Amino acid sequence: MKEVRIGMIGLGGMARYHLNQFKEVPGVRIAALCDVSAEALAEVGGNFGVPESRRYQSFEALIRDPEVDGIVSVTPNQTHAIILKACIEAGKPLFAEKPLTRTYEEAVEVLELYRRNPVPCMINFSYRYGAGFQLAKSLIQEGRLGRINHLFVQYLQSWGGVPYNTPYVWRFDDAVAGTGTLGDLGSHMIDLAEYVTGSDISELQSILTTIVPERPDPQTGKTMAVRVDDFACFQATFTDGSVGVFQTSRNAIGTGNQHEITIYGDLGTLHASTLNDRELKWTYAKEGEPNFVTETIEVPADKALHPWRSFADLVRGEQQQNPGFATLEDGYRNQRVLEAVVRSHQTRSAVSVHTIK
Repeated sequence: MKEVRIGMIGLGGMARYHLNQFKEVPGVRIAALCDVSAEALAEVGGNFGVPESRRYQSFEALIRDPEVDGIVSVTPNQTHAIILKACIEAGKPLFAEKPLTRTYEEAVEVLELYRRNPVPCMINFSYRYGAGFQLAKSLIQEGRLGRINHLFVQYLQSWGGVPYNTPYVWRFDDAVAGTGTLGDLGSHMIDLAEYVTGSDISELQSILTTIVPERPDPQTGKTMAVRVDDFACFQATFTDGSVGVFQTSRNAIGTGNQHEITIYGDLGTLHASTLNDRELKWTYAKEGEPNFVTETIEVPADKALHPWRSFADLVRGEQQQNPGFATLEDGYRNQRVLEAVVRSHQTRSAVSVHTIK
């Protein structure tokens, strides 16, 4: 088995989760690291046996390193486009976090470069990997729900709520994040709905709002204005004629990381949630029963996808892009829907996704 040498850009909490997952994949070695923090480089480099000569504070230097076969990028949104472009230009396979870019204009630039010089690329829309969501997709593909009529999707967190007095961090800075909960959590809602149903959003109408308009700077204590949304909702039509209702918030007291979808079809209903991503609730007409029944299906863990193993295989050239994982083109289409949500809010009108240029 050919060894895959991974270079990790960004060493925050999510990056460390990725590092530990790659550690369990046979034939993968963490070969290089990049972060602006010398302390983080020393700590993680020591933990993973990465020599000091391959601990970079410049992502360009890591990408140029001939001893790195594939890049994993886990950085704030304002660096997504420039890192994607650098990897494409260097011909380096990339496993990147969502959203694809900070703005739609950046996404267009990345897509144009990628189409001229495509490289293996996975965008980490992670919730589609869950066993329950995977089974929901399979049942829909098998026709168990019949025609899909409508769906409800929500992604709720509470950490931005007033009682938490959460300080001003980069996710509240439009210059870094682009949008707020829309790009952070809403991008997952869009991806999950389109992936599980197999249908694309065609038109939508939205509302974005900022529930907590000011937050304290953690360094100075100065009050900072929040110029991104912390609540977003929209209703949408899909190319198959179904209708969806979406909501996401950072101010939903009593929730933790609650991302869920309920899909209503002619023949029944499916519900899956991150509250137990190995569980699927299915309501259907069971033979021999006078009424519809609701069953809770315990889904085996092996129904989930394993992106880290799949990325290693992709880097080795041992498989083509697995259709279960989001491509760069998928990331672009997701960014296009996000832009439609923003424009709909700005114009207070319905926006057709295909009109976004």
